[in-house]
Order: sequence, then structure tokens, then C-alpha cells
Amino acid sequence: MKIISALFHPLLMATYCSVLFYLMVPEIYSPIPLQSVPYFIGAIFMTTSVVPAMSILFLKLTKKVSNLEITKLEERSLPFLSIGAFYGVTTYMFYTKMRLPITLLVIMIAVTAMIFAIFLISLRFKISVHSAAVWGVAGLFSAFGMKYLSTDLIMPLAGLFLIAGLTTTSRLYLNRHTPGESWTGAIFGFVFCFVALFFFG
Repeated sequence: MKIISALFHPLLMATYCSVLFYLMVPEIYSPIPLQSVPYFIGAIFMTTSVVPAMSILFLKLTKKVSNLEITKLEERSLPFLSIGAFYGVTTYMFYTKMRLPITLLVIMIAVTAMIFAIFLISLRFKISVHSAAVWGVAGLFSAFGMKYLSTDLIMPLAGLFLIAGLTTTSRLYLNRHTPGESWTGAIFGFVFCFVALFFFG
């Protein structure tokens, strides 16, 4: 269960989502040249995974948080605020420097907005970020499949739902969250991302 929890860490979801779109719906990246998409995904990985992870490590070293998993509710505000800022800067950079298609831009804005929403929720309630992130990816692909009536996404979606369920279960098994915290994260992540892409993408 620890492996599942680590493998599907929230900071990796943006990269996984980018890779899945590249493998299944590469035209979503147009007008970015197809041969340049892997470099784009690499930039996504650096700015939404590596840099935020380093910021959390810095917060741990400076004793702003007591552990890297940020399990204490009172310690969550600063990390989520900083991660949201990194995602926001990334979205702005790609928007101003590259001709991003509207669907991809909406996804990036939605993910950034969701992180800031989780920051606000975490001021009062310990929502499961693992659940919100992985179910958010499932919400994005569900919205894309329904909006464009793509039957090609049925099997990948089934896999995504299985992974999302396993990830949420792992957090419960490891006693990192209560069922209420996990359900709240799952429902919030799925609905937020689904609505954003279905109506605005």
C-alpha cells in the first residue's frame, strides 16, 4: 500500500495526466509539434513535481512542517499555497510563451484552481489530497470522453478508476485519512475537474 501511495503521489498527477493525453489523444497538444511534446511534458514534470517537492523538503529542513507527508492539518496551509503558486506560474509561463490549445489551458487552470481550493479547505478540514488528485485525473478523462464521445477512452478510464480506487484505499489502509476525508477528496477532485473540462474545455 505504501508503494501505491507513493507511486500515485499528488505531485505526479500532472505529469501522468500529460503522458496519458500524449499516448491516447496526442492531437490535444496541437499546435505544439508532436516531436516537441516530450520536452513539454518534461517541463511539466520539473515545474509541477520536482520544484514543489524541493519546496516541501525545504519546509521540512526549516521545520515549517514536521514530516514530508504533511499529515498535520495546521501545517498544510503553507505547502499548498506554495505548490499552488508553482502551478500558477507554470500555467502563466506556458500561456504566455507557447500557443497552448484551449483544452490544455483549461486543464492547467483547473488543476491550479483546485490546489488553491484545497488550500482554503485545508484551513478547516483535512481533505485527502491523494484522492482529490487521482480522482481529478479520472474526472478530466471522463469529461473528455463524454464531451467528444470517444469510445477509445473506455478501457483507459476503467484503468484510471481502478487506480483511483486503489490509491484512496491505500490512504485508508495506512491510516492517513478517515473515510470522510477520503470521500470528500475523491468527490471534490472528480467533480471539480470534470465540470471544468466539460463546460470550459
